[in-house]
Amino acid sequence: MAEALTPFRKLQVGIETTSGTLVAATRQLIGEWNFTEPREYYRSSYPAGVNANVGGAGVATQNASRLEVSTELTFEELIWVLSLGVKGGITPTTSTDTETWVFTPEITGIPTIKGATFEVMEFDGVTNHIAREFGYGLVESFGIEWAAGAEAKLNYTVFGRASQTTTPTAALSPMPDREIALSNRLRVYMNDVYADLGDTQLTGIVRSASFNYTGPFAPDYTLDGRTDMDMTKHISGMGYKATLNMVMELDATAATIVTDWRDNSLRYFRLSTIGSVIQTTETKDIIIDGAYRFTSDPVYSDADGVRLVAFDLESVYDTTGTKTLEFTVVNEMATL
Repeated sequence: MAEALTPFRKLQVGIETTSGTLVAATRQLIGEWNFTEPREYYRSSYPAGVNANVGGAGVATQNASRLEVSTELTFEELIWVLSLGVKGGITPTTSTDTETWVFTPEITGIPTIKGATFEVMEFDGVTNHIAREFGYGLVESFGIEWAAGAEAKLNYTVFGRASQTTTPTAALSPMPDREIALSNRLRVYMNDVYADLGDTQLTGIVRSASFNYTGPFAPDYTLDGRTDMDMTKHISGMGYKATLNMVMELDATAATIVTDWRDNSLRYFRLSTIGSVIQTTETKDIIIDGAYRFTSDPVYSDADGVRLVAFDLESVYDTTGTKTLEFTVVNEMATL
């Protein structure tokens, strides 16, 4: 029998003023998470006069923190993921109660980003069995899945410096206005050029979609005399990359996409997941725009008597639009 998950767990986060300088958490995040502390050891294997493993316990040579989170896609918490994995320091454009956040990858120059302090707690309702925090937390990658008749799902991976003991920030609770995005409210648009994104919606054919993003950020270890023997800074030259997989019903429209694959044409997709109404004419929205190329043959299948076709694509730099990806979130959050 599988062990039930304890409800007494908390994951909290706060944006750092200076990456790596710990701050008190300001938000509690919701999700199932797995916290690990990757550590490398040196254990001397030189002969020691015995026929057995030698080197004792060894010495730690490198430390880190890693966090893997699975949760629902929400119009509020995604802001944290984008701020730590795409571009930091974003402030929204305000229109009455509507806040529009735009995260455009900086594909020239050094990307703007700041780390966060993460607090992780495992407790029994009274006593903290594990209470750790780590700084310089950045999002390495994230993925979103949409499947008919279900909530949209979000997963993301964070890396950071070695963890420290902590007294968790008290009195933080989940966002009261946290709204879960629903897969059936996803709208997929396909266009011939980046500038026209959002003009032509694919209707009645998209069965499921998944988007997986890998950011340019990775830990950098240099010889700076750090007692914790962890990362001193981050690397930001790995490139902004994403993959997109979509399963569609095979009709005349999907057949044109097969022709696009056969012609090796670039395709431009907008994934727009709408939520509740904020103002009379405005709604919450999560928009992912991208330029893509095909990466494999279309795959055909059958489900419930319907013929399907699946497409695999990856993001690419569009020389005409001078963009590759862009993320827009419309919600009611004026700040992180």
